Amino acid sequence: MVASFPQAEGRLAQRVCAPLALNHVNLNLLTHVVGDCQVLCTEAASGEAAFTLIRAGAEAGAAVHFRPRSAIISIFPHDKRPEVIGNFIRSLAQARVMIYGLASSTSAISAVVASQKGNAVVRQLFHDFHFSAFQSPEEFFAAQSPPEELVHKVVAAYQEKTIKVYWIVPQSDLDLWGMAVSSTDILAGFADALFELGSLGLKIPFLVAIPASQSEDFILSFSTAGAQTLEERGPQIRRLLQRHLPGLRPVRLTPVAGIFLHGPHFGDRYGIAQTLVESLEKTRITLLALSCTISSISLIIRQHELAAAQLVLGNTFASPIEASATSSGGQV
Repeated sequence: MVASFPQAEGRLAQRVCAPLALNHVNLNLLTHVVGDCQVLCTEAASGEAAFTLIRAGAEAGAAVHFRPRSAIISIFPHDKRPEVIGNFIRSLAQARVMIYGLASSTSAISAVVASQKGNAVVRQLFHDFHFSAFQSPEEFFAAQSPPEELVHKVVAAYQEKTIKVYWIVPQSDLDLWGMAVSSTDILAGFADALFELGSLGLKIPFLVAIPASQSEDFILSFSTAGAQTLEERGPQIRRLLQRHLPGLRPVRLTPVAGIFLHGPHFGDRYGIAQTLVESLEKTRITLLALSCTISSISLIIRQHELAAAQLVLGNTFASPIEASATSSGGQV
């Protein structure tokens, strides 16, 4: 499902997360970028109900699109390496699929595609990657549980007083890049750019791609990080992106900070995304971008709001919080 609420900035909890949590709908995937564009996935049995709930709260100018029979395909670990993400995107291109969205976590990169193309994507991934646990696509297919068994294993009834997560990890001094690109450019030029970013020793801690509501483009948002150095990499990254994507006008916001919540199994427990987003919105912390996939939540905020965000999340979730030294900076 793709939703856009252009006049409801700062109300992600109210417009999307709260209706689903109140009706005990689990989210398998959720992405968001500032400007109020989202991609979200639920189990097939909950899809129409989720669509109805979100559309009911839509105001004039909002757009909500329902895509039944979708699938999430993920690979991990990627260790935030741009070349791994780039190879994954190239595999999607080779499999000739239309992507409905991209999401990332600290351990995985995920794509939302049409269900009928899932097997073709898996076969292409086995051609482009080595998987130690499986020797062939057929061996992988044979090991998968039937969908109805997976649904029965989902535990959504429990409700802790304070939601437990394994760890909350901040990362400061990131760049956040944003751009509008076609799906063709993501599958070609951007994938090539990722390989070159990898050769520079950069990491990609965060990446999402969301279909734009008013065009055929995607809103692509990703962060870059490198070894501690005094060298300014922004202009070099901008030239690299424009070389692989001619005519592109990337927007850079720096410095920003990431916060990564490990282990909130939002696919098995409704309301986790709602609790996180609501706590940030109540304290007026601007959520620049968000990705929930593979039992992990990644969010990007302005760096000067990092300390406040760590405090509110520490009071909201039961988890150790890793300390982070922050530095001051501006926007470019």
